[in-house]
Amino acid sequence: MKRLKHPLGHHGKGFALLTVMIFILVILIAGVSFFAMTSYETKSALYRQKSSEAFLLADGAIERARAKFLEDRSWRTGWVDEPAGRGSYDLTVTDTTFGGHSNVVQLLATGDVLDAQRRIEVMAEVPPSIYGLSMLIMGDADVGGNFCLNGDAHVNGDPDFGPHDSHLACDYSYTSGFIITPPPIYTDPGHFPDATYYNVRAAKDGSKYYARIFTGDGTEITSSCGDSCQSVISYNSGQKTFTYDFDNNATITAYFDDATGVFKRNAGDVGVVVNFGEVPIVDPPGILGVTSLIFDGNSSTTIHATIIGARFTGVTESDRIDYNYWIGAVVEVSQVIFEPYYGIAMIAYDVDKNGSALVQIGTTTWPALLYVTRDIDRINSNFALVGSLVCLRDLVTTGGPDVTYNGGFIPNLPGYLEEEWPGGVSGTLKILNWREIAALAN
Repeated sequence: MKRLKHPLGHHGKGFALLTVMIFILVILIAGVSFFAMTSYETKSALYRQKSSEAFLLADGAIERARAKFLEDRSWRTGWVDEPAGRGSYDLTVTDTTFGGHSNVVQLLATGDVLDAQRRIEVMAEVPPSIYGLSMLIMGDADVGGNFCLNGDAHVNGDPDFGPHDSHLACDYSYTSGFIITPPPIYTDPGHFPDATYYNVRAAKDGSKYYARIFTGDGTEITSSCGDSCQSVISYNSGQKTFTYDFDNNATITAYFDDATGVFKRNAGDVGVVVNFGEVPIVDPPGILGVTSLIFDGNSSTTIHATIIGARFTGVTESDRIDYNYWIGAVVEVSQVIFEPYYGIAMIAYDVDKNGSALVQIGTTTWPALLYVTRDIDRINSNFALVGSLVCLRDLVTTGGPDVTYNGGFIPNLPGYLEEEWPGGVSGTLKILNWREIAALAN
């Protein structure tokens, strides 16, 4: 019997082997490619993570610099190899100009995480100290209408300036989300050494209430003042509140005229301080008694005195910037101009503005500090402040106020406050340009 031969003979086995070898080679190439791709993707993902961390470090350095400028506008130190997370950051500060703006610094931040680097350049205007904080709100700010803010502001709590800050207007910037504390305020005569100081304390004679007036050293001068406020004082027993109602221009002039008023300035003194906020003499209400003030004049009514309507009940210096340690009642203002010679228009517990007539606190001639130990409520249109505003709790406006920073009040402050006032050294950053730039060459 003849054996049949395969048509290809022994060559068929060679083709089969070649096919297998090609298949194995394809598998090997695919496998190597897959593992190479996987390794590349893994390395890319790891690098992207490091790059993101480096960017956050650079951005964090910029934010930290903003906080430093709030403390001291002259700060230029920067940081070198500052450790953070898995890497470090550098920041340099260089004085420059930009787009016609002076007082500009270039902030150049570099974040490094292992072999990844990201860099950010910011051009920022650092207003001179005369353009410090126009407004410092320790609590929340609720602005219900247009608010013309000229200068820089800070809100420790929640800043609600409308959708996308639509209620803010004029030349403003603001910061929030971290704590800034104002210098503590004092109301005792020892902290006003160059002032004619009047301590006005409510008293009672039979069924009639009146005020006894004392100097800073405790000497009673009611008789020599020629008036005991009997025509302007009233008492609400339910609220334990004495109200002094200076409700027209003639009355305000009679009491506060700098040369002829009941609370006139003595020769040689810088200014006048009238403290209505201390404990009344009559008991009840005794230590529970508080004072409300009403000022309602006309378009020319001017007060040069510093008005005090709040009382400190705490002990420590830190208590002084906590609204829980102050008591008082509202100060209602309508149609009056405050031009304080001593730099402070009011130290008030609560401030309300009534009516649509103009209230002017501070002017370009006599800028003013308004220091409120609790809340500012219902400030509306035709309320203008030139100087600076400090509020230990919340600000609520219904639209229309105008706040313009003017550091001219600082040299007029009492010595202790002028030395501690942050407007003399602090600043803020107004971002003019922000961009990411190329990393440094290795």
